[in-house]
Amino acid sequence: MALRPPNDFSPPAAPPRPPGEGELRALWSRHEANRRERERVGEWRHALAAARRAEDGELQPARRSASLPPYLCDLAAAGPDSRAALRPVPRPGRARGAGVDTFSPCWYAEPGTPLARAMRALATRRTRLADLLPEPVAGYRVGWFAEPGLVFAEGRPGGGSLCAAAELAAAAARLDHALEDLGLPLASVPSAGLRRLDVAVDLWIDSAAEGVALLECVGAASFGAGKLATYRAERRVESVLVKSPAGRTLARLYDKGAQTGAAPLGRWLRLEAQWRLPRGSRIALSEVDSAFLRERFAARFAPLWLAAGGFRLGGLAALAERIEGAVSSGQLLPSRARSIAGYLVLGAAGIPQGAKRTASELERECRELGLSVALIEAGERRIDIATVLDECLAPEPWERQTARPKLEPNGLD
Repeated sequence: MALRPPNDFSPPAAPPRPPGEGELRALWSRHEANRRERERVGEWRHALAAARRAEDGELQPARRSASLPPYLCDLAAAGPDSRAALRPVPRPGRARGAGVDTFSPCWYAEPGTPLARAMRALATRRTRLADLLPEPVAGYRVGWFAEPGLVFAEGRPGGGSLCAAAELAAAAARLDHALEDLGLPLASVPSAGLRRLDVAVDLWIDSAAEGVALLECVGAASFGAGKLATYRAERRVESVLVKSPAGRTLARLYDKGAQTGAAPLGRWLRLEAQWRLPRGSRIALSEVDSAFLRERFAARFAPLWLAAGGFRLGGLAALAERIEGAVSSGQLLPSRARSIAGYLVLGAAGIPQGAKRTASELERECRELGLSVALIEAGERRIDIATVLDECLAPEPWERQTARPKLEPNGLD
């Protein structure tokens, strides 16, 4: 039926009748088929998280310490289409470092305490929200919010590098000594935890073209209810910010080499997840270890990780090809394929589309297929962002202190 009847068309309803035995059996069969399909979908999502596809098509566990479920090794359970849709094994070595970029420990200074009196005397630089010390202390910005009596220091514990979780306590101790030497009696007050924590991973990309394409794909991705702010230089994406519906920055991916001038265009990228922690949700420094940082980082970039097939930017032909492949492999029903194609095309024109729940479901399916509302463009690019994030979550970069990446002698493009 192409058109719905007008709202004022109300024919008389047929009197209800009890269902027959055949109808009840058919209803039960549909119920059981739906239950089995839900179980199959759940197992597939588990397989996406637990398995990776090697270059020869064999499956490997996503974590070295884990093992594959036996059924995944059976061709009857995971055929060619299923194996092709799994994420490939991540390439080692491109994630050069991971850890804390910026953190902000804080302390409460009750009115009349020595710490409050010291801050009132030293914090002479007034800003709209806080009173700051005129000069940085050991590279940190130090200040306080006088009304609640919250003293804070904010800076980079690793200096020009990312600080591994194992080194964070030593960096915090050096900061405490510098503040004590300045005359701030921090030993007399308990710590209030961390009010800011930025966790980042440095990626060293093989070529400038791949790095720029990665930024372009993230700039065209969908983060559900969040917003994206894309910053360009000469029509080239240099930074993508992920924001909350209220406009607060949650994460960003940017060209660190272009920002610092330390690497050629597109070669040194940084993925950074940011948290501003209000009172009641602050974490203690003792809670921060490498596993904690990895989990927080993974949660922040989870919408990108859902794109198992990679993000693909292109024209209508590329859109049709990707959707046709999903239909032929059984990932999409033809009716749902029409809905997704219409959603993408209408969304690119800014046309609102139905209920919020329906739009959220379509957005989730577009992310999982690697399709974007901004997919309609002339050129064609494809980037497997999920595999890039797998590289970022490898344990090795999170366990070691990292230095600024350096170009290999033959690494110029």
